[in-house]
Amino acid sequence: MNKRLKNCPVCNSNLDIVEYHCPQCNTSIKGKFGGDDFAVLNPNQQEFVKVFICCQGNIKEVEKALKISYPTVKNKLSEVTTILCPERKQIPKFNSDDILKEIEEGNISVDDAISKLKERS
Repeated sequence: MNKRLKNCPVCNSNLDIVEYHCPQCNTSIKGKFGGDDFAVLNPNQQEFVKVFICCQGNIKEVEKALKISYPTVKNKLSEVTTILCPERKQIPKFNSDDILKEIEEGNISVDDAISKLKERS
């Protein structure tokens, strides 16, 4: 079964859910139905949220499960939070501790770190 379409394949506008159908008893229910809050996330973001919840919010466990660095976990979490909680004040993408940790882990060069710090200012 395909995942629910979010956008029209012709004009790319948002789609409305207007019918539910039970294949067991052949009942159809028509109306205008809203999607859930997580439907606005793309598949990668949904997978991240699933892993985050399964790891009970433990960032170290999320790092291991997804094989990504601490700053990457924080960035993905910030991205999802921005989408699901737009009223919440945005958290900066990087702080200097995150950038230092990326250098220590060999994920970025010193030049890349300097560039990231310049982007923040």
